[in-house]
Amino acid sequence: MTNEEIKTLKGRGWLLNKGGDTLSARVVTVNGKVTAEQMQALAAAAQRFGRGEVVLTSRMSVEVPGVPASMVEEFEAALAAVGLSVGGTGPRVRPVVACKGTLCPHGLIDTFSLAEKIHRRFYEGWHDVTLPAKFKIGVGGCPNNCVKPNLNDIGIVGAVLPGGGRGYRIFLGGHWGRTGAAGREVPSLLPDEESVLAFVEKVLNFYRSNGLPGERFCKMLERLSMVELCKMV
Repeated sequence: MTNEEIKTLKGRGWLLNKGGDTLSARVVTVNGKVTAEQMQALAAAAQRFGRGEVVLTSRMSVEVPGVPASMVEEFEAALAAVGLSVGGTGPRVRPVVACKGTLCPHGLIDTFSLAEKIHRRFYEGWHDVTLPAKFKIGVGGCPNNCVKPNLNDIGIVGAVLPGGGRGYRIFLGGHWGRTGAAGREVPSLLPDEESVLAFVEKVLNFYRSNGLPGERFCKMLERLSMVELCKMV
């Protein structure tokens, strides 16, 4: 494969394996959930096209390693038959990470519902929108912080509102990596899912308009200040 072919495939969710002969398919899930039928299809595809292994990623996607470049289209078609796709790379909104707060006794919010709405609206709906750099969103059901939502560009955490009721804490500018840092909390709580979705959209539009090419969201906040962003959104 040429460097240009490798770059093109990476943009589609195909990552070069060490040694350069095969690829890993990054299979997108909706906040880590797959059906039993989809799991069976993944296992069959790994056996047929790869080396018989399925790898779970830290962001609740699935990778199937060892796929030859000549089988990329056939692999994608096999998974499309059960509603799965390859992707989740490039300078755009990435697949959402969410904890199991919908089922967990500690969960204060319906994390599955919110994460799926974010996925449909901003991962799928904004898939063709190019951002300055990758943008990650995490949803946590309570302060236990199991999926580290505050280490995402936007972190959303379930909370108890003053006087009772449930709401949402928002963290901005977190990131993982060699120089990772926790996001900073927005001063006020949001009361419902629709206000969270509206806030996320305003933040994404602000980043799209004000971020420099290749500049992560956290670096833009350092340059422009979080106070200015909060005033704008």
